[in-house]
Amino acid sequence: MFNVYEFFNRINEVRPESRLDAGQPDIPVRREIIEEAVESLRRGETGYTSTGGIRELRERIAEFEGVSTDEVIVAPGAKILIAAEIASAKKVAVVSPHWNAYSLIAQQFGRELEVIKTTLEERWTPRVEEIKADLLIINYPNNPTGRVLSGKELRGLLEVAEENGVKVLSDEVYAELTFTRFTPARELYENVVTVKGFSKLYSMTGFRLGYAIGERNEIRRIRRFIESTVTCVPPFVQRAGVKALELREELIKEVRRVYLERARMASKMLRGFDFVEPEGAFYIFLRTPQNGMAFAERLLSRGVAVFPGVAFGDYPNFIRISLSGRGLKRGLRVIREELECALESRATEGWEGSSRGVSAEGSR
Repeated sequence: MFNVYEFFNRINEVRPESRLDAGQPDIPVRREIIEEAVESLRRGETGYTSTGGIRELRERIAEFEGVSTDEVIVAPGAKILIAAEIASAKKVAVVSPHWNAYSLIAQQFGRELEVIKTTLEERWTPRVEEIKADLLIINYPNNPTGRVLSGKELRGLLEVAEENGVKVLSDEVYAELTFTRFTPARELYENVVTVKGFSKLYSMTGFRLGYAIGERNEIRRIRRFIESTVTCVPPFVQRAGVKALELREELIKEVRRVYLERARMASKMLRGFDFVEPEGAFYIFLRTPQNGMAFAERLLSRGVAVFPGVAFGDYPNFIRISLSGRGLKRGLRVIREELECALESRATEGWEGSSRGVSAEGSR
């Protein structure tokens, strides 16, 4: 199994000029958030807290999510909450392409993984008639494709889950970074656990702060998992989270605008090649004329870092481009040059046909 973290460490050693690999926002954390964390430390708020999170933070989350406080739990990052759900399942299904961590966590807990593969030709829309697992993981806006399912498409998928008695884990960490209408899964299906975090909208990756929304008994079960593993979130981190939520509406407008502009710019610069124009998040999942790993290595030799498609499932002829790293314009220019070069090489070798499936122009 491809380990994206090992590849990431290698990129760090190379230190390329254009970092279009990791999902690390390059928008700085707001000064007010940092100051709140510092003030909390100065007040001596460094001890243990309630496993579920301080009440003020849970109340703020519950308020804008439209749920009750006892339907919210706070944890050190969204990943541990995802792990809590995978650990409680017997078999896990995931819509692919998907974030590498789902597979790694399932492997760590010895859980069988059922992959529901989607295709570029069908705009990454899942076509599912049966699910043979007891937990289905979905992620919209999607990492790596940037796809957001319509309400109708999402309802169809959730109806299959309901028919098969499957619990749904909806990873909505990019929910506030959508450029089209977004429907939370829990609005269409009761048996849903929603996981969100502070890493993407607020750029608080290193703070390690996430939360889950679910039915009360489900939250109690997750709480027991957190108690037996990571205990709680540091209080100064939670105070920073409270401050971040005070800035939420302002940041949604500001940060969403930045990533939408980047998505449009990247789509324009890569026009004519195969990808679906992002509808949310900050990624482009691009088909390459040659093996994606080889193409990623080729780009790395020119100082541009991306992740190969195999990091997200069985997609050997793709790369993921992050629009949140440094050197974006330069990196996109190099990517286009290398795409054109690869296509010319194939034509010279007598290759017939076209790699073109769904281009940016035909993606909407």
